[in-house]
Amino acid sequence: MEIIFFIIIGIFAFIWFNRKNENDYKNENTSSKLSFEKEDYRMFPHIEKKELTLEQAINKIELVTQKDDFEGTTSIHFNNITQENYNYLPMYFEQIGELTVSHEHIGISFSIFQDRIYLDVYSNVQEMGLAKGDQLILLFENGEKIDIKFPFARSSGYKKSNTYPISESELETFAEQKLDKWKLISSRKNIYIVGNNSLFFELCEINEKSIAQEIIKYLAKTIKNKHLNKNTIHNNV
Repeated sequence: MEIIFFIIIGIFAFIWFNRKNENDYKNENTSSKLSFEKEDYRMFPHIEKKELTLEQAINKIELVTQKDDFEGTTSIHFNNITQENYNYLPMYFEQIGELTVSHEHIGISFSIFQDRIYLDVYSNVQEMGLAKGDQLILLFENGEKIDIKFPFARSSGYKKSNTYPISESELETFAEQKLDKWKLISSRKNIYIVGNNSLFFELCEINEKSIAQEIIKYLAKTIKNKHLNKNTIHNNV
């Protein structure tokens, strides 16, 4: 009888242990899936959400000129692009691999350094760098395509940036055409992400693709006019 009693107790213990493990497994899986839901990205609930019109977004953008007296160089770049103290237009994307990560983004802007025009690219995507040889393909609504491959290695870590010298004709495309979608390719990791500027973070101050498109055009036109004015002054000296 004692043997039968211990066998019964052992069976009940085995069943209870298996159910506990199964429940723990389900709980772990549920929380990991929920962590990728968009609603869980409200990390700053105390901050009032703003939504800017195109005119308001453009009016807050600042063109910054910095002079380096040590090396005698001058650089021109933008600030306050849709967000305070932000130098890039954030372009959010929906997916990398199988994970939805709409809170991460790449950013693009333009600058002038030593009379050269640059496309500036930023990434806070942990899985995607902006290393030498990485590729950014930009497609416009009229069918034009700008395909760049970064020639230099730049900053690493969680936040990354790189620059690419663009021609006046490429800048003209940015200034006159609407960017439709883009693809960033990591040559080293053999992975890529795709975005179409229709996804926005909950606290982003713009929330329409058409506004993002017009901001890119505005940035390109502004840097184009600044470049032309500098060249005109140099030629008249």
